Amino acid sequence: MFISNSPTVKAVPKGTRIYFATALILIGALYVLPKALPAHIGTGYIGIFLGLTAISVLVWYREAMPPKSVLNLSLPLVLLLVPLAPYLSNDVQRYMWDGAVFLSGFDPYVTAPNDPLVSHLRGIWPTPEEHAQYPTLYPPGALTLFGVCALAGPVFGLWVWKAMVTAALLCSLILSYKLLEHRQLLRHFPLIGLSPLLLFETQIGGHLDVFSLLGIVAALWCLEKEKLLAAGLIIGLAATIKFLPAVIIGPFLFFLKPKQALKLLIVSAGTWLSIYAVMFGLGYKPLGLLPTFFEKWRGGAPIYPALEAIQTGLGLSAKQFLALILGLAIAGFGVSAGLARKGFIEIALLLTLAVPLLLSPVLFPWYLMALVPFLALKPNLTLFTAITLAPLSYVVLNKWLSVGVWEQADWPAQILLGGLIAAFSFDLFFTRRPIGRIAA
Repeated sequence: MFISNSPTVKAVPKGTRIYFATALILIGALYVLPKALPAHIGTGYIGIFLGLTAISVLVWYREAMPPKSVLNLSLPLVLLLVPLAPYLSNDVQRYMWDGAVFLSGFDPYVTAPNDPLVSHLRGIWPTPEEHAQYPTLYPPGALTLFGVCALAGPVFGLWVWKAMVTAALLCSLILSYKLLEHRQLLRHFPLIGLSPLLLFETQIGGHLDVFSLLGIVAALWCLEKEKLLAAGLIIGLAATIKFLPAVIIGPFLFFLKPKQALKLLIVSAGTWLSIYAVMFGLGYKPLGLLPTFFEKWRGGAPIYPALEAIQTGLGLSAKQFLALILGLAIAGFGVSAGLARKGFIEIALLLTLAVPLLLSPVLFPWYLMALVPFLALKPNLTLFTAITLAPLSYVVLNKWLSVGVWEQADWPAQILLGGLIAAFSFDLFFTRRPIGRIAA
């Protein structure tokens, strides 16, 4: 008989193996979906999304896996998705185009893809035809990232971008883990680590919004460590990639001590303004297409159709309708400020981030990525419902990717609105657990 002196290897729990195997099956389904169901890609994706959502909820609710095991499962899943070329949207093609225009010395904020001045680039960089008449709407920080990818050329630029968003997602997951660990909330990490919205929208959508996620999580971590200068710098930089992270300054003005709040505001605003000043100084006009975007595009928004119905019913002019929108936004931010002043900072931050998304005429699922960390910081049914039901709008991909017809149904937004009302009512009237505080 031989006795081994090697250390004992702990067996992987059966439950962990089952969840890992199921997640692998879902990842495999994402690879075969375009060929297996070419006319039902949207429906198939929704099913896979709901499948991984169920796994995340089961692991969280049953505490079926240690948080470290969830992290060790999440990171490989991110890497397994890297080889997938984006097929949920064509935004990455637009990113590469804007980067190429930026590198070529033209102003992407005034130069549309169908401009004769850049016709030579159209033969090199494929650009979505539906974007052809519109200049870019992305801030200067985003254009810088796109330009770095465009340096690699039209073939390798995509994979440079994939590497960037993968790194951003991995850093976001690790920082989220550390943040929850510091708050003694690691039991909620499965809601982030196994979130299909984060994994899929980053790796199959390739969306820029992962940098908003990273910026917000990194800023929260710095604030947790009382590194106000670093937090302000991160928020300012993140706001030059997508504007949404900038709004988290608001609640902290009422939550932090006055000197701390002022320092955070000055650093973040100074960073943002400095970058825009440089762009203006170089002759660019970095105001983008945002007003035109909100005027032309519609889809996925649960509340905006109701607001338009009010406008029609009351006969409001365009200025009056804008005043209504601004009034609702101010009211929402005011409630957020009150919550922050009382110490309920997580809910205040969540509300502040949600206000512009709820009042927008467009709500794509990936816009909600920045909200996912708050599902673990302060679990609530309202946010979970939003994150789970928003991807129903992907049903539009069925015809779009098979026959090139964009027919956006109304029912996904209607289900989302009904779900939000029901979930918010539950959170408001039936959730009795007190809302906690965090230290400033």
